Amino acid sequence: MRKIRLFFIVSMILSAMFCNSCKKSDSGTDTTVTAPGVGEFVGSVTVYSKADTMLAYFLKNNYTRITGSLELYTADDIDFNKYLINLNSITGSVRLYKIRNTDLTFLSKVTKITGDLQISACPGLTSLAGLPKLDTLSGNLIIENNPKILNLNGIGLVQTLTNLTVTNNTTLQSLSGLSSLTSVTSCISIGENPVITSLNGLSNIETIKVNVVLYNNALQSSLVGLNKLKSIDGNLNLSGLSSLSSLTALNTLNDTITSVLISGCGNLTNLDGLNSLPYIKKDLRLVNCAKILSLQGLAKVDTIGGTIELNKLSAFTSFAGATLLKGIKKDLRIVECNGLSSLTGLTNLERINGDFILDDNQKMINLNGIDALKLVMGTMQILNSENLTSLDGLAPLKTISGNIDIYYNPKLSSFCALKPDVFSGTAYIGFNNYNPTWAQIKAGSCSK
Repeated sequence: MRKIRLFFIVSMILSAMFCNSCKKSDSGTDTTVTAPGVGEFVGSVTVYSKADTMLAYFLKNNYTRITGSLELYTADDIDFNKYLINLNSITGSVRLYKIRNTDLTFLSKVTKITGDLQISACPGLTSLAGLPKLDTLSGNLIIENNPKILNLNGIGLVQTLTNLTVTNNTTLQSLSGLSSLTSVTSCISIGENPVITSLNGLSNIETIKVNVVLYNNALQSSLVGLNKLKSIDGNLNLSGLSSLSSLTALNTLNDTITSVLISGCGNLTNLDGLNSLPYIKKDLRLVNCAKILSLQGLAKVDTIGGTIELNKLSAFTSFAGATLLKGIKKDLRIVECNGLSSLTGLTNLERINGDFILDDNQKMINLNGIDALKLVMGTMQILNSENLTSLDGLAPLKTISGNIDIYYNPKLSSFCALKPDVFSGTAYIGFNNYNPTWAQIKAGSCSK
């Protein structure tokens, strides 16, 4: 019993890692006890094996409502239809683990579940068929580790969820069955579903209040299904989607977003689909996406409220698409972007309020393209660029508030473009083709 309960506790914790949400507790002190109504069972109905007498007691007393949870944690052959035939509402959660049913018809009269519906490791379940009257699911819908489930048909009346979590369902082909869903008040997390190809089934969702997290769905090639989505108040987090080639299904996304975090999406070439985003509140991070060529798709973004990180983008050649970008409120980090020869496309960038880091960009020759940059509030690091010959492009930079680190650039021989009016830190320069001191650079001995 403890192992089963622990399984569900761990499942909820893992779900919470992706879906951050909080609920305020009722702080009232009213201790009035209300007698159960007719047909009301107060407490949880929990079954671990066919030897449990709870179901027989439930049937004998003709209960129709549970004020508590329904928890079926058993692979024993039990006719749940027989015992739960009159059940119509649950003021609590429904948790099903390893039950042998091929459908959920034993819940066919249930109209309301005010907690979660969690279905885990049910070996015969192919869909959610059997929930034709369910129109209220106030908590989370969690579908995980079900080896035969093909879709989510059967739950089509539910309009709002707190979290939608769909993970590790090896035969799940689509999310069809969720067409009535219009709002998710916290997070969508969909991952480790190896044959799902899109998000078809979410076609009427307009708002997601926290995060969209999609990860390790090997055949997912698009975000089709999110075509009506207008706002994500949290993060868009896409990782390990090796077949994803387009974000264009997000064309209706026209409100601010917290962060865009994309990693391990090896077929994605640009950010088209984010064209209507006016602002990114925090970070833009693109990591290990081998085919991304540019920032095309950020046509309206003029400010990044956090960090821009571009890391291991081997095909990235320019910042085209980010020509309106004027300010970065934290860091600009460009690391191992080995197709980048300059900073072309950052034409209007004026301020970096954090660090400016260029590291291990093997084809970078100079810094042309960042010709409007006036301020770096943090440290400026230029490191490990084998073909960098000059710092051309930095001439407009008037203020550097942190240190300057310029190391291991074997062809770098000209520092003449580096001439800030205000420099508050310390310059560390070494292991380049020419290694002047800061005093030499200021005095004009800036090139070899």
